[in-house]
Amino acid sequence: VNPAQHAALRLDRATGYRFAAGAASIPLGLGEFSMVARHYPIVFAAGPVPAPVALVGINDLGNLFIGPDGAWRTDAYVPAYVRAYPFLFVEDPARNTTYVAMDETAACLATSQGAALFEDGQPTAALSEAVQFCSTMRDNLTAAAALGTALDTAGLLQEEEATVNFTAGGSTRVRGFKVIRPDRLDQVSDETFLDWRRRGWLGAIYAHLHSAGSWARLIDLAA
Repeated sequence: VNPAQHAALRLDRATGYRFAAGAASIPLGLGEFSMVARHYPIVFAAGPVPAPVALVGINDLGNLFIGPDGAWRTDAYVPAYVRAYPFLFVEDPARNTTYVAMDETAACLATSQGAALFEDGQPTAALSEAVQFCSTMRDNLTAAAALGTALDTAGLLQEEEATVNFTAGGSTRVRGFKVIRPDRLDQVSDETFLDWRRRGWLGAIYAHLHSAGSWARLIDLAA
């Protein structure tokens, strides 16, 4: 993001969330667990990095919390990863530098309406706030990934699959995610448990366990 290329661009958040309509899961930051657990199941990715995500859809049904008008359901929390769009941080390890990048094709970026990104070649308050929010989100994502890695290393995560039976008939399976085994959590040493408490991870761990109750609403929306 720089004034030479983007001096005329404006940010209009009123365009909605259509860009996330195809997403069935959203990456989570560590500070979001307690809020997210009230609305979505929290699971961990089954890949090499067991990062936590919020399930907002089931398989190819896409995001069940976004309506045809692009609006997110007003009774559900919008994850920070979505609210940060179209901005993100891009790391350049070779130069040991971090850049603020953006999706120039985003519907919320235009030249006709919205808050200006630059004035007289300098970032406006709107851009500065967006970048600060993105920075906080990145730190939270990093912390959440560290939690997932620690849980996996300690043997607490187990790959699962869920069979979803629809009331109107038919069913589908959701695969490719891990969850904490409560019985394994009980076996964690006192030393490790205290270390996780110092890191501020216990609230997130229990929020993940409690979020299992949010599967019901996800299934209702899919039905």
